[in-house]
Amino acid sequence: MEPRIARSDGASVVPAAIAFEGGRPPDVVAYRVWELPIRIAHWMMFAAITTLCITGYLIGRPLLASPSEAAKEYVHATLRFVHFTAAFVLLTSFFLRLYWGFMGNRFARWSRMFPVTRRRWQGIWDDLVALLLPWRAHKVYTGHAPLANLIYLSAYAGVVVGLVSGFIQYAQSHYSPFWRWIASTGLSLFGNNLNVINLVHHQTLWFFVVYVIAHVYMVTYTLVVSRTAEVDTMISGRKFIYREDLSPYDE
Repeated sequence: MEPRIARSDGASVVPAAIAFEGGRPPDVVAYRVWELPIRIAHWMMFAAITTLCITGYLIGRPLLASPSEAAKEYVHATLRFVHFTAAFVLLTSFFLRLYWGFMGNRFARWSRMFPVTRRRWQGIWDDLVALLLPWRAHKVYTGHAPLANLIYLSAYAGVVVGLVSGFIQYAQSHYSPFWRWIASTGLSLFGNNLNVINLVHHQTLWFFVVYVIAHVYMVTYTLVVSRTAEVDTMISGRKFIYREDLSPYDE
């Protein structure tokens, strides 16, 4: 049997030999963190949200001029079709992430994401201090940091708001019993005011623009200060961590 590096908290650690592959220093430990469904859901969400933001902006403020008669080109109709398709992809990936939050390993569980313990709030505070004071050591976690979990929860909330407000508008032009029920029920949630729904849906676009910029910055920041490649982790599922960088608040 291959030797395994033991952890008292029960984290899933890959065989010790893997931690030394590719000239990695001996104090680097590899953890199996993100399962395949989580990685699929993550990249599906990334592609869908990026597509929705671009097409949503162009639908609201058209920048493209038709090279010929508009009725022959269907530029705007094509944008709407791509937008609607991306919305269904986002819905599918969100349901996958929702389901795996109950069925996956401990890193994927919803119970791990909410700051319901003093230990997690302390971890959030330490993350904020490390961001504001660059000379402070930045600790890493086997899964997401408590602050990252809080930020991801806000992203999932944004996904819910965007999907609900978007599908209510989508339902206005569909007349099957299901979509009519979505339209009438959804309108009642927003005071029967379609303009409010349109405004809320538009604001989710700018929420995700800010979120994506912040997310890319944080991934780059983590790579630089903690020597942990989050993009590689979300592709391979494995996370390589220097022992000395591991946070004392890791669960």
